[in-house]
Amino acid sequence: MITIENYLTAEKDVESVWKFFNDVAAIAGCVPTCRSFQKIDENTVNCDLRLKLGLIPLDSKAVVSITERKNDRYLEARGETEPGEVTKKFGKVVTESKTKLHIILELEEINPTKTRIHFKINAHAVGQMKRIYESIIGGQRAKLESQFVANVGKVMGAPIVIEGLPQVA
Repeated sequence: MITIENYLTAEKDVESVWKFFNDVAAIAGCVPTCRSFQKIDENTVNCDLRLKLGLIPLDSKAVVSITERKNDRYLEARGETEPGEVTKKFGKVVTESKTKLHIILELEEINPTKTRIHFKINAHAVGQMKRIYESIIGGQRAKLESQFVANVGKVMGAPIVIEGLPQVA
């Protein structure tokens, strides 16, 4: 299982942050690998994704749905990805294709204008897809995370930083 977990601090009140993370289309638009998306309903989004492994473009399709909300501070989503047409050309990927996603988001009010965001993404990939994701995460994780955080901050209209990383003035 591949796990990505981070704590972020947003210069925004917890209610605004909660509202933003409940908008599946807004979140999909912030994912750096998302080439296009379609909002199915208030809880579900269908995304076309593209990553690069070296010079090789790898595409996939993902369907993600919010499955649980608690106390305007906790959100859970589940989803599944499968390879797109380009990725399916890579032999065993066709038979080992599904990746299960489990996403957890927890919010904590630090003060009336600052919110801590804890998110965790578990991706259960098998076979060739697991090796592909491990290669991509190993080489591009920091870049993808910083792009996602920058995109969220831009859409929310508030500075957001990854806790524990040095800040650049």
